[in-house]
Amino acid sequence: MEDMDIEKVIKKRLTGFISELLKVGTVKGFKYFAMYLRGREELIISVLNKPTVNSCNRYIIDVPTMHNLQRIQNRGELSAMSPSASLTSNNLPYDKRSLMLSARTQMSLSGMSHHGVGLPPASPSENETSTSMMTENSTLFLIAAYTRYKCPYVWVRSNHDRLITLGKEEEDDKDNPLRLRSTSQWANSSDIQLWHIINEVVKLCTIPAPANPFQVDFEYFDNLPLPERVISTGAMVNFLHKVIQHDHVDRSYTAGVMEDLNILTKKHFKDMQQLICVQGLPILQEKTKHMVHDGSSGPTATLQNLFAI
Repeated sequence: MEDMDIEKVIKKRLTGFISELLKVGTVKGFKYFAMYLRGREELIISVLNKPTVNSCNRYIIDVPTMHNLQRIQNRGELSAMSPSASLTSNNLPYDKRSLMLSARTQMSLSGMSHHGVGLPPASPSENETSTSMMTENSTLFLIAAYTRYKCPYVWVRSNHDRLITLGKEEEDDKDNPLRLRSTSQWANSSDIQLWHIINEVVKLCTIPAPANPFQVDFEYFDNLPLPERVISTGAMVNFLHKVIQHDHVDRSYTAGVMEDLNILTKKHFKDMQQLICVQGLPILQEKTKHMVHDGSSGPTATLQNLFAI
């Protein structure tokens, strides 16, 4: 494939990634993280450092220790490991070389080595403006897909010392992008999606690393007004459905996602039915009436056909 063709393919993939960034960034109701869109190319994600209430054992993953990783590497199996086997919160903090791209690698990837420019974020972390998302028990990350870099990258925006061991002379390295398996593979694999990056970031930050980083916070939805709850659960159901349907890279969390998806889908249609009955939405009632006359088996089935996801 010629360079011009490769350039077009990468540009098209990055455009698709930015589009997904804008969609996923509006989804709310996750247990371990929250997201905030900042501009077209940037997504701020606030990840819980440690759950305040002990989770059920099924949500904690048995991740490899450093000893096990060394043993696997000695057997030549590390390259075949799934993204779920990336660096996790079990061994925090990591040294800079393990978790951050070196200056030489950055300049090579940026294509601007002749200017001595690496892969900095749009603004340094010390100027982070997402103060409303900063809490004592969370760490901020920036997931960005800058067009000039031709690939998504992740930067730590707060609590650097918790994740990375940096000397006093290395303070300027705080804004180096993270060395993640998902972002490293993105350019060469069309299977890598935004949720693979989020998965890796959550498992790197949250202690203990959750088996299902996308676990739903059902209490969040229970506290929403009915109209807002219908919209929010619909958005979450759509996202979880994408993860189940398109995830061919990492299936370590599939069972947990499927379980939450089933529960939330039932909740969504139940709330939708209640919303129609309570607020009497004319358009939906008219469509429902026609579908019933056409032989639908009942109101629940009617709604499922009407709002098929």
